[in-house]
Amino acid sequence: MSEAAGPGSAGPAGRPRHAAPDDDPAPAPVPARAARRARHRRDSGRLRPLLRGAALALALAVLVTAAALVPRLTGDADGSTGGAPPPVPAASGEPTARSSTDPTGGPALRGWLATALAPSTDLAASAGVREELTGAGVPADRMRPAEQGPASGSLLAVVGPVPPGARVVARFDRPGDGSELLVVDPAPVEPTAEELSRRRALADALLANPATGTDPTVTDVLGSAEVDARLLSLLAAVSAQDGVGIAAFPALPGEEGAATPARRVLIDTVGGAPVPGDPAATEALLTWLAAQLPPYTPHAVEVTGDGVLVSFHYVSGPDALVSRAAG
Repeated sequence: MSEAAGPGSAGPAGRPRHAAPDDDPAPAPVPARAARRARHRRDSGRLRPLLRGAALALALAVLVTAAALVPRLTGDADGSTGGAPPPVPAASGEPTARSSTDPTGGPALRGWLATALAPSTDLAASAGVREELTGAGVPADRMRPAEQGPASGSLLAVVGPVPPGARVVARFDRPGDGSELLVVDPAPVEPTAEELSRRRALADALLANPATGTDPTVTDVLGSAEVDARLLSLLAAVSAQDGVGIAAFPALPGEEGAATPARRVLIDTVGGAPVPGDPAATEALLTWLAAQLPPYTPHAVEVTGDGVLVSFHYVSGPDALVSRAAG
């Protein structure tokens, strides 16, 4: 079963957690045999060398002291890799965030559940909440009795107070009585000091690169280093090679204000070329993303009119996943 939800104890919902950097950043997925270029090459092979041969350790030392990304991706001469490509639909839409008629918040949670969690991750709930949610269309096979006790990776749906030690992952209005349906992680995984330091160093590297952009909502997120370690590693790798423009870190409906690391990003430029406006740059980015191996494989890559939206399923300890992959 997949892990689920965000790191452990933190400040109030919606406020970023901060940690002083004290260690070097750890390895991340890295492209192979591609020299970093100062300007965009207008051909679809710009990022494709990632798929064709020995991997290249991208030195982030130019941006972050003593930071180097360890190769995570190798491929055959024909461009094949061991990673399964994520889906690349032509356009994307967001699930409805709120229901004005349903008293349970079920339709909104149903859309969130299908988008936010891996299919193998279930949602525990009490008998009463399960009855409400299944009646609102939440698949019964995605739920399990909370009375059975906690299970590794499960999230918990509750109406009422947040259980002690739990972290709120998403919240949905229940218009019938003004209450909220909460999805919480009952056993959140806390990043280590080293993992937080690595995250901050990679976020600082992105901030230092002019290609990232200066949108205040983006720089605020990077300044807090509250970005999923898997996503942050991907962005740092592309930034170190070509530069990546970040338009937004959009939250899923229901997750607005939750104190959890951003795990979705909208990319609008690569190497100075607009995506999806430049077909070659867009194709190269999609090919590179599709080639990534776990835990760096996005669960969804969507081409929208505003850019390429990259999303990761919610897990309880993304930093720990990256640490294990690096070790």
